[in-house]
Amino acid sequence: MLSHEEQLARLTQAVPETAGHTLVAGDPCFDRLLAGAPLRPSYRATLGATDTQRLLLVTSTWGPDSLYGKDPLLIRRLLEALPLDDYLIMVALHPAVWDAHSPWQLKRWLAECTRAGAIVLPPEEGWRAATIAADLIIGDHSSLSFYAAALGRPVLLATAPADAVDPDSAVGKFLAIAPKLDPGADLRSAIDHTISTHDPATTRSVTSLATSAPGQSASLLRKAFYDLLALPEPTTPAHLAAPPLPPAAPEPVAAQLVQVELDLPKATITRHPAELLRQHATMPPGAHLATNTTEPYRAWLDLAEVVLHTHTPITPEWITATLAALPSCQVAAGPVDADSWLAGTRDGRFFRYRADVLAGQLVASVLCVAGDVPPELTIEVGGRALTVLRN
Repeated sequence: MLSHEEQLARLTQAVPETAGHTLVAGDPCFDRLLAGAPLRPSYRATLGATDTQRLLLVTSTWGPDSLYGKDPLLIRRLLEALPLDDYLIMVALHPAVWDAHSPWQLKRWLAECTRAGAIVLPPEEGWRAATIAADLIIGDHSSLSFYAAALGRPVLLATAPADAVDPDSAVGKFLAIAPKLDPGADLRSAIDHTISTHDPATTRSVTSLATSAPGQSASLLRKAFYDLLALPEPTTPAHLAAPPLPPAAPEPVAAQLVQVELDLPKATITRHPAELLRQHATMPPGAHLATNTTEPYRAWLDLAEVVLHTHTPITPEWITATLAALPSCQVAAGPVDADSWLAGTRDGRFFRYRADVLAGQLVASVLCVAGDVPPELTIEVGGRALTVLRN
């Protein structure tokens, strides 16, 4: 059973005895990706990506020559380099990796990445929807990288061992021409450049080798199966299901490094996960630490200049008590109802403003840096503009 006529020619040349014993029936896996393509906006929304975020999928096959085998810290470096509001990172590891090391071990290895905002997809399902949703796939010599390119997505290869696959195969030809990630390159620049310059036509002569019967594998396979069984084929159309919605969006990053550029009444904000400071104690220039009360790492609460309580309504008494209990805290804030927030400062001032959850948190950081909140504030973050009004 083969997916493309090109494979039939190579197989017959290599093993002439297979002549007459083969069937080119397309690729059910790729056809499921095609079936799910119209659901791309829904997959992105379920993963928690905003309209302005770039969604990155880091994928690895198994073995020492794989992306995760050669460079397991790449995921961490991506989280360090890319602002939270501009990029969302997903990770899909081959099921053999999970089997070889155990789910417990992999979750331990990737725990800090998960706390920093990465979505680690389960081995059974999720990677198909993530491939469709992604703006860029960072991968290796796996079939997933090739499927993504065949789907028209930009692909950047972190590793591409020439001896891992047949150079005359579709994947082998793809490895020879696909863009490579320079280990010494600036990650954000390399990612943005790959996305902005991507043209699926440049690799179509190779990616078209994924299947010579796109969208037809269900009908071709069913006919073959019923012929083998000598049974009449059902009259209803054969079809393949689109991939299910992926796992839900990641938990919010509870501890963040926040940079605020002021041009009041406008403020531009960039956020990175504080989790990564645990091994590299280097703050971004001008950044302060903003921590949610859900953060389990006590040191972040002790060091935070902004403390947020987002899961239940707060009172002025909570603000006063929190500021008294945490000497480093300069601003404490949280929601008071569905659309209003309250923030208080160490010198006893209170500010009430209308904002959603994201804007409410960001205003607290503006207050920490500016010392005040104008009657109308525009916050630019992750390519979006949020408007906040003081009550």
